[in-house]
Amino acid sequence: MADETELEDEEAAEKQSNEHVKAFFLDLAAKGKEEWNAWRRDPANKEVRVTFAGIDFRETPRDEIDFSGFEFGDFADFSYCKWRGELRGAITDFAPGRAFFLGTNFGDWATFANAIFGDWADFTGAVFCDNSSFDGAIFGEFARFNGAAFGTSAQLRATFGELATFDGAAFGKWADFNDAIFKGTVEFKGQSKKQCSKALEYAVLKMNDNDRMVLNQLHEASWEVWDSGPDRFLAISFANTRFHGKADFSGRSFERTANFSSAHFYYPPDFDATTNASRIDFTGTQIGFVPAGKWACTKDSEVPVRLRAFRKIAEETKNHDLERDLYIEERKAERGVYWHQYREARNFGRLASHAFWIFIMFLYGTLADYGRSFARPLLALTASGFGFYFLYRWILSPLMPKSCPLADQYEQAVRMLALGNTVPFVGPLTIDGKIKDFLVCPLNKCDGVIIPPEGYQLAVLFQNLFSITCVFFIGLALRNYFKIK
Repeated sequence: MADETELEDEEAAEKQSNEHVKAFFLDLAAKGKEEWNAWRRDPANKEVRVTFAGIDFRETPRDEIDFSGFEFGDFADFSYCKWRGELRGAITDFAPGRAFFLGTNFGDWATFANAIFGDWADFTGAVFCDNSSFDGAIFGEFARFNGAAFGTSAQLRATFGELATFDGAAFGKWADFNDAIFKGTVEFKGQSKKQCSKALEYAVLKMNDNDRMVLNQLHEASWEVWDSGPDRFLAISFANTRFHGKADFSGRSFERTANFSSAHFYYPPDFDATTNASRIDFTGTQIGFVPAGKWACTKDSEVPVRLRAFRKIAEETKNHDLERDLYIEERKAERGVYWHQYREARNFGRLASHAFWIFIMFLYGTLADYGRSFARPLLALTASGFGFYFLYRWILSPLMPKSCPLADQYEQAVRMLALGNTVPFVGPLTIDGKIKDFLVCPLNKCDGVIIPPEGYQLAVLFQNLFSITCVFFIGLALRNYFKIK
């Protein structure tokens, strides 16, 4: 019991000490960039680790702290911090409650894990060294990382709101966006170093000339050290990432493997003017053009164009499964575009024809997943044997003997009829003519021509047609699976 009490006392003392440390950093940060950087550059403070972990910057007067241009050194800790997010005036201006890290310089192991940023979080031009982390962080709308520079092993498995921008952001040897969620549009547009420097100068316009020069030097040094740049990706991963809006990767060069395996795009991404696209892994990637859970229909004529352009990327990477999936999505998008065009033109003839085609394609998608599934038609074929067995029993019930042993024999004959017609072409040949006569005239007391009951022949024809269709879809799926283009 004494040991437990001592341990609790030590934990309480450590917690109180941490609170005093945070209070010191909060007071120092409130004095502004000049005071902070002067303290940071003092050799006596070189090894001091900065921590704001768990601080709520939504509260007054903490919401007045502007972190732009700060130098933090290694192990800066902003985990579990909170900002409410606010914009007043220009986008490059600080506002109370806004997470504002414009041109901030971080050392190794900076962490914003599980932080909540609100809207308008700004890391434009920020420089992160190795092992930075935003894991579990939640951003509101308009998060900005334009022109930011990340070192090796940047962990960005976070949730981003509408319009997150990483235009011209440079990433070192490994950037990890695995399982990230982008709720709206996200931009990773590539920029030349000249374009990035010019955009950065505009963003930090309110810095003095010396600070802007130092920031540019930091970026140029980071590009050189990590062989990165605002126009390229090194090893980067978006595995299992969800893109709920448009994702723009235009103008980027993929210098090493980019992993998009099992990523889900709910809108066709833009890879226009990218180079080395063959290094992108799209295994298991899903591409759509509507939000999750909504009917696949659009009147936006740009969607089929984007899908077609992205299909060329899939072709270049030799990902034939994705290429096929994109073609299917392209056709779906075109159906919606044509539907709206015919309706607006009041062309009811074409509209009716198009509606019938949509219905046929709906059946094709339901039964065979557009030629991608052999399991669906196989299951449908198997189930049809049981379904048609009960249908034949119902049709032939007036003729079915009520006494044994003929009743058992008749049941067996009905099963043979359903099973034989389940296998097209060959199956019906296994049904002997005498069995057919027995089904129609079980007691052999029929005079003249034996005519089956009404609906019997129609059921047989429909089962044969359905069986042929299922077998065709099974073969088509197997052919598509093993096809090498």
